[in-house]
Amino acid sequence: MRRSRRKQLNMQKRFYRRLFILIAFIIFVTVFIFTKYSPNYLFTICIDAGHGGYDPGTTNEIYKVDEKDLVLDISLKLGEILKQQNVKVIYTRKRDHIPWKTQIESLKGRSEISNEANADIFVSVHANNFIEDSEVRGTEVWCRFKNTEDEILAREIGNRLSNIGYTRDRGLKYEKDKELYVLKNTQAISILVELGYLSNQQDLEFLISEEGKKQCAEAIAEGIMNYYYSRKEE
Repeated sequence: MRRSRRKQLNMQKRFYRRLFILIAFIIFVTVFIFTKYSPNYLFTICIDAGHGGYDPGTTNEIYKVDEKDLVLDISLKLGEILKQQNVKVIYTRKRDHIPWKTQIESLKGRSEISNEANADIFVSVHANNFIEDSEVRGTEVWCRFKNTEDEILAREIGNRLSNIGYTRDRGLKYEKDKELYVLKNTQAISILVELGYLSNQQDLEFLISEEGKKQCAEAIAEGIMNYYYSRKEE
C-alpha cells in the first residue's frame, strides 16, 4: 500500500515538473516572439488632414483646388516619411471621407482618435485663405500657449517650413489669437500647421505641385524628428 502511494506521489511530481517545464517554455517562446516581431516605435503621432468629405475647407475656384484634397496628399506623404523613421502613425482620415455629419462632431472625433490612440504628438494640417487680399501669403503654426512643449514643436516645424523659402513666415499663433478646438481637446503635444494661402497664386502654385507637397511633408517631418531627439537628449 505504501509503495503504491509512493509511486502515485512520484508520478504526480513528474507530471507537475513536466507541466512547469511546458508552461515555462510557452512563456519563453511568447516573450521571444513578442520581442522579436513586435514593432518598437519611437513614439506615436496622430496626423490630422483637415476637413474632408462634405467639408472642402477653403477653396480656389480658379484652380479648382480644395483644401481637403491638398492637405490629405501632404498628410499621407508626411506619414510615410515618419513610418520610415520608426514612428507609429495614426491618421484621422486616409481618404476623402469622414464619418462625422457636423463640424463639431468632426472636431470632436479627430481629438478622440488621437486621445484613444494615446498619441504623443498631434499634427493637424491645413491651408489658409484670404479672398479680401490675394497678396496675403505665408505659413503659420498654431499652438495653445507660450513656454510649452507644444510651442517648442511648433517652432521646430515653423523653422523647417521657413527654410524651404517658398513663402513668408507669419510666425507662431496662440490661443489668445484664436481658440482651436482640436488643440484644446487633444491630450498629446498638439500643433496645427497652415501651409500657405490658396488665395495667393504663389503659395497655391507651390503647394499643388508634387515637389511642393514633398518638400512640405519633409519639412514637417524634419521638425517633428528634431523635436523628438532634442527632447530625448535632455
